[in-house]
Amino acid sequence: MQLDFATSLISSLPLNILVLMLVMPLGGAFLAYLLGNKGARAITLVITTLELGLSVLLMLGTPSVGPAPGGLSHTWSYILARLGTTTDSPVFEIILGVDGISMVLVLLSALVVWIAAIGSNHIKDSANVYYALFLLLQTGLLGVFVSFDLIGFFVFWELVLVPMFFIIGRWGEEGSRHASIKFFIYTHLGSAVMLVGFFYLYFMSSNFTVDHVPTFDMVALRNVGLDPTVQIGFALALFVGAGVKLPVFPLHNWLPWAHVKAPTPGSVILAGILLKMGGYAFIRLGLWMVPEAMARLAIPFAVVAVFTCIYAAFTALAQTDMKSLVAYTSINHMAWVLLGVAAYAAGYNSPDPAIQAAANLAVQGSIFMMFSHGTIISVMFIVAGQLKYSAGTREIPNVKGLMTKAPHLSGVLIIATLAAFGLPGFSGFIAEALVIFGAIVIYPLSALIAFGIFLTVGYMLWMLNRIVFSDPDPQVEVSEASWNDLVAPTLMLIPVILLGIWPDLILGVIQPVIEQMLLGGMP
Repeated sequence: MQLDFATSLISSLPLNILVLMLVMPLGGAFLAYLLGNKGARAITLVITTLELGLSVLLMLGTPSVGPAPGGLSHTWSYILARLGTTTDSPVFEIILGVDGISMVLVLLSALVVWIAAIGSNHIKDSANVYYALFLLLQTGLLGVFVSFDLIGFFVFWELVLVPMFFIIGRWGEEGSRHASIKFFIYTHLGSAVMLVGFFYLYFMSSNFTVDHVPTFDMVALRNVGLDPTVQIGFALALFVGAGVKLPVFPLHNWLPWAHVKAPTPGSVILAGILLKMGGYAFIRLGLWMVPEAMARLAIPFAVVAVFTCIYAAFTALAQTDMKSLVAYTSINHMAWVLLGVAAYAAGYNSPDPAIQAAANLAVQGSIFMMFSHGTIISVMFIVAGQLKYSAGTREIPNVKGLMTKAPHLSGVLIIATLAAFGLPGFSGFIAEALVIFGAIVIYPLSALIAFGIFLTVGYMLWMLNRIVFSDPDPQVEVSEASWNDLVAPTLMLIPVILLGIWPDLILGVIQPVIEQMLLGGMP
């Protein structure tokens, strides 16, 4: 999608648009801290709104496959360190760029952070520190999706952990400190394993480059023709790092704790965008960079995906805390991303056009699922958090007659729930249909993941029946949510419905990149 007026606006900006999008929240973080509690929220809302505007501008003014190597646009680089004294010495650097896949996730990141900023109206204690960390978190999230050097990617990947650790531990509910430590240990250890894979790929790349100089440049690594055994070593390390973030069984144990104990805006960012870092890593560092290794590991990845989905659905069925139920639903939905990745890896190199078309469909579904899930689950977490304010509890058996006492909050919850289990007309249905229609052509047994859909429909409707459509309990006071609390989830429902009707808004952006991947990529 490229419009002339948007391209002109991007070219008239004082900085490279990607640099500007990283610098703004970073500068805003310092400003929010200095302004104190009164001005911090205002500057955060301004910065996040501008970031959302720039991300939309980026989508409208940038081709899906750009003119730079690797099909990138708006490329920019900065050398962090040179490992030697000669000009051909290896370097650590930050390389920025975007293609259609990156742009979709940049837009999702900006949208989720903006909604979370609007929904942070209950944060009163040390608000300036909270909003400074909040904007620092946005810098890290955006950096992950626009980095094309492994060291730069890792810097931003790790940067995300620090503010999220403090947001969970400082502003969460009782038990949040334990949850934040568990979150940090799991994700940091996964990242450490992935970093070992980065250095392994770096040192092995010298055997394949023309001048025998090792590199962290993703585009260069993609095109040097790495040996399949080298690729597999890297892909296994990637599975640990990205698998913790996604997360998949058995690397998921940190997520329910972090979601339940985090403040509502923290839960929104965790589910809405932090998990997408794992899916993006599987696609960018896996399918895009080392496809042969991913093809060899496709069957175990598919098995893990199907098992994770069904396991998470069964576990969600047993939850009584609304936030915990939504957390396991996140694991359930993100397993679909891994299944789409596995299906693409198995079918992208097939000589059969039908298999290639199915692979194309499956990976489009994975990316669409990331965007769809980010919007739907954000609404679910906001509503779960609001139950605590309206009913004094999130325990599903203790909240009754919500439709009678809080019809506006109930309406938002009903729409989000229907979208979450994939009702046609919402974005969740499109995502699941794309993945399963592609995957079953390549792996017929992957149809077993549909059992996860049946379970999800069951426990979601059971939750609605107990909370919304039950008779009110006169002993329990339930109040309607204020319009200030409903504006964020209502706004987020717009893309959920719009993409269910018009999925090409996202698919049209990612399709050209997938086609280039199927053709062997850009030189």
